[in-house]
Amino acid sequence: MARRNDFFAVKNPQAVLKHGVLTRYAYYFAGRAGSGTGGRVAFIDGYAGEGRYKDGSPGSPLLLATEAERAGLLINRDVRLAFVESDARCRAELVRALAEYKVVADMIEARPFEEAAPDLLDRYSNHSILAFVDPFGLGVSHDSLVDILRQSRTGRPIDVLYHFSLSTVARMGSVGISPDADYAEQNAAHLDRVLGASVDWRGMFKGTPSSDGAATRTAIAVAHAFGASLQTTTGMRCTSIEVRQRPDQLPKYLLMLISRDPSGRAHWDFADVAASAHAEWLLHCDVSDFDANIAVRDNFGLLSLWDPERPTLDEIKRNLDAIADRDFDEHLRRLFRQRSSFRLVDDVAEAFGPMLGRVGHPAVRRAIRRLHSSGLIDDDGKGDFHTRTITWIG
Repeated sequence: MARRNDFFAVKNPQAVLKHGVLTRYAYYFAGRAGSGTGGRVAFIDGYAGEGRYKDGSPGSPLLLATEAERAGLLINRDVRLAFVESDARCRAELVRALAEYKVVADMIEARPFEEAAPDLLDRYSNHSILAFVDPFGLGVSHDSLVDILRQSRTGRPIDVLYHFSLSTVARMGSVGISPDADYAEQNAAHLDRVLGASVDWRGMFKGTPSSDGAATRTAIAVAHAFGASLQTTTGMRCTSIEVRQRPDQLPKYLLMLISRDPSGRAHWDFADVAASAHAEWLLHCDVSDFDANIAVRDNFGLLSLWDPERPTLDEIKRNLDAIADRDFDEHLRRLFRQRSSFRLVDDVAEAFGPMLGRVGHPAVRRAIRRLHSSGLIDDDGKGDFHTRTITWIG
């Protein structure tokens, strides 16, 4: 298992996706939520780390600082930055990184996030707050997260981007139900603390085969039960996207948006944000493969009749659109047949189905228009189609 001190060695592909979502959503949040608090916004990075990777690429604190500056310049937002890092060595590196990039933090907190959170929420009592909760493993108790979410209100919204570690839950859950396993009780107690009493993770893991794939699928089911539990307890909806190291690998974690936005617009737009980040992540993976193949060819002195074309973002987006145009119609056809009538914004995960986090609003609009042209639904996909009740008439 990777050690925490190794985490900032080199930015890995899954961090490309995570940070792509974070930066886009941070700017979006500053615009949407900041309008209701007189432009006052706070970004809280609950597990800030060193601020950057050893290869020089920025970590979440520097990325959030960039979006804070952009929001100030372009949409007149006053964004405060609070960075929480309890490890002294990491915190010293963070201070150096912030100084080098001339980032002025409103707060650098040395206490653990759970301990510091109540004081931070008090400090930003008249700010819209985006909290990025990205622990190494499982770092936040269910009760602490609920305490944070319950302070969200119409005049001071709090959105949380939460890292739910599937790999950790899969490992700990498998151990936690095995009475003969080492540290079974400790693993079980930790999951109880993180997931809360209403999530029956033991029942979900019971009978799960020992393969990585089966344990990960069970962990995904646990994550969705956790999100449903948060909604029941706090009234805040949860929308999740899967984050992988590579396209052909199992997801490592879910990146969850937890937001009270009564219109549902935050969750709908989160899907669009995730789709843009997904395309950039695919480009990162494809370019890495391309460069590796070129290096192998050059190392062996192999010649080619023509130079291969480097992957481009436009090409990747065209491929994603082609997949959506091939598969999305059938997904929505089944959805509207089952529901009879449905407002897409009310359940973003069901609206997007398997394409959630892969394609954005335009792909949904195109599918809606095709279904309407075929006489199957009563909405033509114009304007804010996602906020209207669409009825199956086929």
